[in-house]
Amino acid sequence: MIKVECYPVGELMANLYLVFDDEQGLCFAVDTGAECLQAEKSIDSFGADRFKYILLTHGHFDHIGAAAAVKRKYPDVKIVIGEGDSPFTNNDLLNLAGHFPGTYVEHFDADITVNEDSVLPFGNKTISVMETPGHTRGGVCYRFEDMLFTGDTIMSGTTGRMDFPTGSSMDMLDSAKRIAGLEGNLKLYCGHGNATTLDFERKYNYAMGNITYDDLY
Repeated sequence: MIKVECYPVGELMANLYLVFDDEQGLCFAVDTGAECLQAEKSIDSFGADRFKYILLTHGHFDHIGAAAAVKRKYPDVKIVIGEGDSPFTNNDLLNLAGHFPGTYVEHFDADITVNEDSVLPFGNKTISVMETPGHTRGGVCYRFEDMLFTGDTIMSGTTGRMDFPTGSSMDMLDSAKRIAGLEGNLKLYCGHGNATTLDFERKYNYAMGNITYDDLY
C-alpha cells in the first residue's frame, strides 16, 4: 500500500510530502520546505534507514529550506533537484531568500541532478522525472505510480508565478500542456494547496488553455 502524508510548512504553507511504500518498506520526501520536524517523527517511526530521497521540485526557499538540516540528520538520504535549479541551493537571489527579509536557507549541494526522462530507482519500482520549466528554469515533476508531484508548476486551477528570476510564461504554458497530455487521470500533489486530479485540471485549469497564474506563490 502507498501512503502519502502532507505537511504544509512555513509562512507560505509549502507542501512537504512523505510517500511511504509499505510493501517495499521504503519512503521518500518531496520538498522539505521551511522545517521538517513533524515529518521527521513519521520518518523515524517508519525507519530512518528506509528513507531514500528528498525530491526537490524546484529551488525556491519555501521548498528547500530544511533540506540541509534533514540531510544532516539522515546522511544516507539523497537530495535530488533538476539540473537547471541546482545553483539555487547556494544562491539566495535565485532561491528568493535574499528577496524576503528574515528568510534563511542553509546552503547545500544536491547529491543527484536530474533532467527530462531521468529515472530514479526505488526498490523494485522507479520514480520518473519530467522537466517542467516556467516557475523556474529547472523545475521538475516527479511521477511515482499514479501520482505526479507538481511543485509550483500546476496547482489546483492555476500555476505558480512566472515573474521570479528564471521564470517564463511561455515555458509554463508549454509545461502545463505537456502535463495535460499525459495519459490517465493522475493524482496531482501540488506545491501549495490541495491535491487535485489531472482530469479536473484538464477541464478547469486555465493554464491548459489560456494562461493565468497564482500571484502569491
